[in-house]
Amino acid sequence: MCLSTAYALGEKDGAKNMLCEYVSNIKILGDTITLTDLMGREVVVSGSLESVDLVKNAITIKRSEKT
Repeated sequence: MCLSTAYALGEKDGAKNMLCEYVSNIKILGDTITLTDLMGREVVVSGSLESVDLVKNAITIKRSEKT
């Protein structure tokens, strides 16, 4: 089983900040992304999916600008 780690891109510096480990499911509805880990915990973020690297098990999310 391959589980991934999700990262958010920093708005100013572009650094990756970890959001969730052991991601087993991703749901996208509009600009809302719900990440579910192996234990069923959910992390909900606003943004867009930037990339999914299945070899490195990394998910990158670009967070939406807050208004």
